[in-house]
Amino acid sequence: MPYGCLDVKTLSAASLKALEGALEHWQRSMQISRPTTFLLLTGYDDGSGPEVELKREIVLSSPAGEALANNVIAITAKNEEELATKVARNKTLMPIQTLILLAESRHALALRPIFKRKFGRALEIRKFKADFEFNHPWISTSSSFTWFFRNLILGIWAGIRKRTGRSLRKKLTPIRQKQSSHVR
Repeated sequence: MPYGCLDVKTLSAASLKALEGALEHWQRSMQISRPTTFLLLTGYDDGSGPEVELKREIVLSSPAGEALANNVIAITAKNEEELATKVARNKTLMPIQTLILLAESRHALALRPIFKRKFGRALEIRKFKADFEFNHPWISTSSSFTWFFRNLILGIWAGIRKRTGRSLRKKLTPIRQKQSSHVR
């Protein structure tokens, strides 16, 4: 999962920790069992920084990076839901037998319903703990209280979307578009 950049040349601590865990797991699986294992470098399209490029530099500077550079794929998206969709539709990755998602422990609760809907049993979430920097660009606070309510709302939203029929969602979409056009 992407966790942003602090500036143009520095990844955030959470993003760096997730990348290190992914690199370790990726190198083990490439050497031992699966030659068709891919490493996905993900980032958000919010313009906060070149997170994907920084991650790619770190991967290529690792000992096995140059030999395995053909199995590195970069994907950017606006949010978690679009990221899951782009990963599911990537032709290079098909068929996905196992998707290991490394997510910060407080963020993993909100990600589970989003990615579970796209990947089902193929999804495996590995959690890690990270302390976010005080000046992190897209997380204004890392308090447990804030993360709890954010994850609760995202989980409820994903659950409602999963259980809502397509016809009802189509009826609600024009209402949402009218409301957003009035706001502009």
